Amino acid sequence: MKDEYIDWERDYHGEFICPECDAPGISARGIRKKSGKRHFGCPTCKKKQEESCEISIIKIEDPLNPGVNWYTNHRIGGFICPKCQAEDIYLTGIRFGKKRFQCKSCKHRQLDSLILSNVNVSHYSDNTSSAIKSFDWKDEQWDLRTINPNFDDRDRGIHLANFANIHPVWFKVEVKKYVKHLCKTGRSLSTIQQDLSTLRRFSRYLVRENISSFDEINRSLILDYLVREQKVNKLKLSGLRKLFTIGTTKGWFDIDQDIIRDADYPKQYQSNPDPISDQVREQVEQNLHLLPDPIARMWLIGYFSAMRPSELALLKRDCLVREGQHWKLIWHRKKTDDYHEIPISRTVAKVVQDQQEYIQNLWGDKWDYLFCHYHNLSKTDVSQPQLEPVTKVLPIHANHPLSVGIRTLITVLDIRDENGLLAKFQSKLLRSTRLTELFAQGHDLAVVSAWAGHKQFATTATHYTEVSCNLIEKETGHIQKALVNSNGHRILYESFPKSFWETPISHKLELTQTHVNTPIYGYCGLPLNQDCHKSRACYTCECFVATIEKLPQYINTLNELRAKLIKAMSVGQEVLVEQFGRQAEQLDKIIASLQQGAA
Repeated sequence: MKDEYIDWERDYHGEFICPECDAPGISARGIRKKSGKRHFGCPTCKKKQEESCEISIIKIEDPLNPGVNWYTNHRIGGFICPKCQAEDIYLTGIRFGKKRFQCKSCKHRQLDSLILSNVNVSHYSDNTSSAIKSFDWKDEQWDLRTINPNFDDRDRGIHLANFANIHPVWFKVEVKKYVKHLCKTGRSLSTIQQDLSTLRRFSRYLVRENISSFDEINRSLILDYLVREQKVNKLKLSGLRKLFTIGTTKGWFDIDQDIIRDADYPKQYQSNPDPISDQVREQVEQNLHLLPDPIARMWLIGYFSAMRPSELALLKRDCLVREGQHWKLIWHRKKTDDYHEIPISRTVAKVVQDQQEYIQNLWGDKWDYLFCHYHNLSKTDVSQPQLEPVTKVLPIHANHPLSVGIRTLITVLDIRDENGLLAKFQSKLLRSTRLTELFAQGHDLAVVSAWAGHKQFATTATHYTEVSCNLIEKETGHIQKALVNSNGHRILYESFPKSFWETPISHKLELTQTHVNTPIYGYCGLPLNQDCHKSRACYTCECFVATIEKLPQYINTLNELRAKLIKAMSVGQEVLVEQFGRQAEQLDKIIASLQQGAA
């Protein structure tokens, strides 16, 4: 009466019910040779039953709660399926520390919603001043704040480094050295946690392949690992590559530096900005008054200043500065480790002052930040009737008060975008939306870049200043009225690169020098990545584009060219005579064509 997993005489006490007469207590009997399945007999109706499937029950110890055991293929009382509400939940296994369940009724699979580790308990706690545990190399969990002083309240949920799940031991030792090195060099805690996640995944591969030392890690093994991983991203590779590079440099081990190559990284595409559309933004701003004042202020201040979400979370209460009649915001930016300031209007200054007063009334001088987190956020009621402020900085995760508030507003008011789809919102979109708006309003790229605090114009242009259809129409509408080339011929729309019509300002020519070089007005039709070999001889270039708006400048330039031509002829400067004469001839054709089109 013993199976591979069950001792029926010891463990079975008549819990099974007869499917024929519903009488309890059917008895377990032997196993039929033909089917290999155990049969049962009912003492009430005398019917015999055979198990419909092989009964396989395995005991699994809970990885986070020693002494707690789970059993596979055994219905768990009190657990209800979140999909069909049936109390028919079974454990199917445990993987990566998370228990996996399945509902036998609807076949829905469910994972643990959260691993209650010390990190998560700290992250979801309201206690912002958790004690820093002293450093001990032998510990399986380090408090990185003892090594790296570069942390703030937003790092509170990620300051613990857990090495318990990293195996084998020889690899764990080197990972600990690597993490300590990153802390000493001032790397951010988020970067360290990303690298730890990468190395933890690689350690599982080492265990599966029975790798016993760094000497066995070679190019072939890395390629096999990448193939098995299937989804390879930059973070997975960079963390591993940094470990190999630093470890070899420090002499911890010796790994060929060509083991991971640039070609192994997946192709990276520069993302275009994804600002909130004007239609959605206007609807949100018209209804901000429906939200609680503190959440509405998050939008107003974050949007006007184009702050990153992390900067808004750590914005200090003393960020508002007055200089005479003018106001400005000053805040620290952790990403660039500097202070940034922008001028603000009296209206925005009043919003900041109202928020300062709100925090002062809540906690006096005990809370240093301008904003705080909230409990009891509702996803169905815009007014947030049960909002409870807590002394915790705005979180990174989806439960951000601003994100929840705006998404609730969008859902309740059914705010839709230009395509008729329900609008989407993330707090990080405020930055790109504001910078795109400044650019669309006609502000120079240098001004937009300074507002954003970027060190390079390319960063602003690539990631934060999307060119809208309205801006394209505004910029190119007047160009399409009259376009002629250097020979005075009309130009077809399709004859110029896409960038010419999307961002005409990048092709614009506005060279107004009055010395021997001729002033140039118009546009260049060459692709942006193609070199020009004409060197200021634009009026004689077939890629030159002339527009009707520049007709007065063309006439003035032609008169200047003729005067220069006469002067050059009088002194025998044959090269200049040829140069000025050819430019004047082409410019004469351009002017004639434009005047004809205008008539």
